[in-house]
Amino acid sequence: MSIVDWVKRLMARKPVQVLEGRLSRAATAGEFFTAELLEPTGLTDIINDWPDDVDLHFEQDKTTKVWMISGIVNRPQMYEFNLRATQNGTEVTLSLHLPASPDPWTIWKDLPVDWDSLPYPKDDTDSARVDADLTMIAASRRGRSHAHKALPRDDDMRIYHDAVTGWHIATVADGAGSAPFSRYGSQTAVETVITELPLLLAEHLPDAAATNETALCKTLGAAAKLACDAISEVAKAEDSPVEAFSTTLLIGIAQQTDAGWTFASISIGDGMIGLVRGDDAPLMMSPDGGAYAGQTRFLRDDAFDDDLVSRIHHRTVPDFTAFMLMTDGVSDPMFESENAATTPAAWNALHTEIDAQDENALLDWLNFKIKGEHDDRTIAIMRPKDPAP
Repeated sequence: MSIVDWVKRLMARKPVQVLEGRLSRAATAGEFFTAELLEPTGLTDIINDWPDDVDLHFEQDKTTKVWMISGIVNRPQMYEFNLRATQNGTEVTLSLHLPASPDPWTIWKDLPVDWDSLPYPKDDTDSARVDADLTMIAASRRGRSHAHKALPRDDDMRIYHDAVTGWHIATVADGAGSAPFSRYGSQTAVETVITELPLLLAEHLPDAAATNETALCKTLGAAAKLACDAISEVAKAEDSPVEAFSTTLLIGIAQQTDAGWTFASISIGDGMIGLVRGDDAPLMMSPDGGAYAGQTRFLRDDAFDDDLVSRIHHRTVPDFTAFMLMTDGVSDPMFESENAATTPAAWNALHTEIDAQDENALLDWLNFKIKGEHDDRTIAIMRPKDPAP
């Protein structure tokens, strides 16, 4: 072929057509995503030839013939790709613009609390373990919304085993975010429960087989009232309104007897208490809202104006999987509705997710990522005794 013929042939070649691609959604840097290629249609082949810092892949659904892109992009930026493709037997270039937004979890700040200017210091996290007739673990973590604003953890918890009576005690409390000293209110509440409840149990419930509403009101109800009174005394001593120390309070107890395991609970405010046991009804508390929708009750004197028996739940069972108490920072994301919290399946799923964890792993688990859920998180768990290591 002469040089003239080669030039004529080269000039006769049509340039490769560039087709602008359009995806059904954008990506988030660092997260796996999948999207549908909406335009162009009719592509029969796409060559997966990507830059080294991109982990993406195009694959065509054999039934619908729709092309799907999936994978991970690492940096928040506008990515531009030109890929070789085939349309109706003709080679084309598929031009893609893929915006990748920042990972929203990297935006959250973790700022320390300025304890030089705030009273009642409290660690950002806490965890505990007690090994007795059963295993008890508990953990509490400052929420992202608090950490982002350098605010303290308002939740608190305690677990305890009374060797004299054999009762196991767990209590969690959620200080009100709108109350400036609620972190100390929750701390005062749980410490009072752990101090006073063993004495009340020894006096009124020496034998769990005799458990009834009257005895439980004298024990759990009295412990909750003593916690309420302790907060009132703190407020009086500090010359502050009692509302500044507002907190919820959940208490759960368990004891092994000849009849099996006896569990009992009392709740003031939101959060959840549940006994996980196969297909049995798990919930061991009643909803406790405030005067308005979405509002909760707090540990104050007016909480005891109601029929105290309605706050008491108890059950004796031959065996169990787990007994859990949690603040709403855990219950809200774990149970999509109050109705879901009544279903054994939801509680079994939660237990499966955290089964066999120790207190440190439980604390790490509390850092779970669910969109829109950034409150303080606290959970206490009783479960059958862990086997010896």
